[in-house]
Amino acid sequence: MSVSTKLFADQMLNRFSRINDEIELRQTKISTGQEITQASDKPIDAVRLSALEERSTQLAGFVRNVRTAQESLTLADAELTSAFDMLTRLREIGTAANSDTIAPIDREAFRVEVAQIRTALVGLANSRTTDGQAIFAGYATDTTPFALNASGGIDFKGDGGEHTLAASETMRLPTSVNGGRVFMQVETNSGMASIFDIVDSFEAALSTKEFVRDSLSVPGDPGLSLQFNGDRVPRDVSFVIEGPSGRTAVNVSEVVGGSNDRLIEAINAQSVATGITAELSENGRLQLSAGTGTVTISELDVEGVNRASKDPKFTFTTDGVPAQTLAPVAQQLGSQLTKLIDAGQHIALSRTTVGARLERAESQEENLLTRSVALDTQLNDLSAADLERVITELQSLLVNRDAARQAYSKISQSSLFDFLN
Repeated sequence: MSVSTKLFADQMLNRFSRINDEIELRQTKISTGQEITQASDKPIDAVRLSALEERSTQLAGFVRNVRTAQESLTLADAELTSAFDMLTRLREIGTAANSDTIAPIDREAFRVEVAQIRTALVGLANSRTTDGQAIFAGYATDTTPFALNASGGIDFKGDGGEHTLAASETMRLPTSVNGGRVFMQVETNSGMASIFDIVDSFEAALSTKEFVRDSLSVPGDPGLSLQFNGDRVPRDVSFVIEGPSGRTAVNVSEVVGGSNDRLIEAINAQSVATGITAELSENGRLQLSAGTGTVTISELDVEGVNRASKDPKFTFTTDGVPAQTLAPVAQQLGSQLTKLIDAGQHIALSRTTVGARLERAESQEENLLTRSVALDTQLNDLSAADLERVITELQSLLVNRDAARQAYSKISQSSLFDFLN
């Protein structure tokens, strides 16, 4: 079959174009290091490659989330460590200040230090991450979670939420702890209290240590002349009285300030056990007498009084000069130590929670990195070009292209007479 010059030229140009395409493909593979440069090269492998790349991107996202959780939890742990150290210092102050040999000026210095620690604790509880998010606010990260209220106490303005981030297809890691639970829900022997209330109570007990007593004791004759100070809300009151016949607890229900009737009735009900009698004096005060021995009253407990106050409202006061004041047990400096210990243990437990979550995050990071290495190996096996083979193919194509060009040039320059000769 005869081939025209035009058809021959077209076929050769098409051949050159295909060779150039193959050369460009090899050059692209060499420059990118990728075997599959477009889906049409290997459609099935391209689909597999796309799925692997999607999984790789997802794993990278999980790793970023885990590291974000680690950063947040590490910061929370640092803040809780500082809080624990502050509470340890408060316990040291409480032990030192509770000594009867300490000078009032030294006790006042302790009170000033306690006030500064309380301010530091509030600032610590309001700490934020590097991107400005409140650590202990729950979901309300844009708020200041612990704020001063009108009475000088601290209110929690956050919520109980705990942020989590996806750490795998089926796992979510918490990035913080519940600030309300950490700082506002310390379990004590008198009920739930906030760390700030515990510190406030400690400071108040320091400021009143010089003028309140944990017991009042006088000779049985003439005895104790007392006034119960309170409010008009009926409250249950208990205390311990001791006389020449013995010692016993007295429990009185629904006592109001300035009223002695229920107190007299309850004390006289224990006269056989104590040897003490109670009556209303001419000036309307509570008179406790024993005739012999001493009369002692102590361990006052008033319903609803669970913390110390800078101005104790519920007390027994004597009519001597100077008057002596028996404050509730909650007002006593010694009572603050137990609550400070409770607060320290509570913070330690919160640190344990944070530490466990950090350990979980670190373990998950290792797992994700192991998965990433395995996935990268699969990606490399599927997508990485065999450069030695591709370079050999490129060199072969270049040689073939150059030879074809030379042959075409030679043939196209020949005339009919060249072939006849």
